[in-house]
Amino acid sequence: MCNIMVKATSRSVHHAFSKYLDLAHQGQQIVITKRGKPWAKLEPIESKKPKKLDWNKVFQRTHENFKGRQVEAVNAYLKMREEARW
Repeated sequence: MCNIMVKATSRSVHHAFSKYLDLAHQGQQIVITKRGKPWAKLEPIESKKPKKLDWNKVFQRTHENFKGRQVEAVNAYLKMREEARW
């Protein structure tokens, strides 16, 4: 993430808010000034992307924890449900 600071007047931010919002989204900090003095700061929020779930690991862990008992029941149920669907 880039940490560049941009100064902008409150009037310019008011008239071109989407431009400054895009700059913040790109990683820049915007210091908004009013009458020549710093008034507010617009900066990006670090977002955490959700982890992709690896279903093979989930099934393997479930199989290890339940020694196949629950897994076989769930597999049978899913197979029955899939067959009933078609």
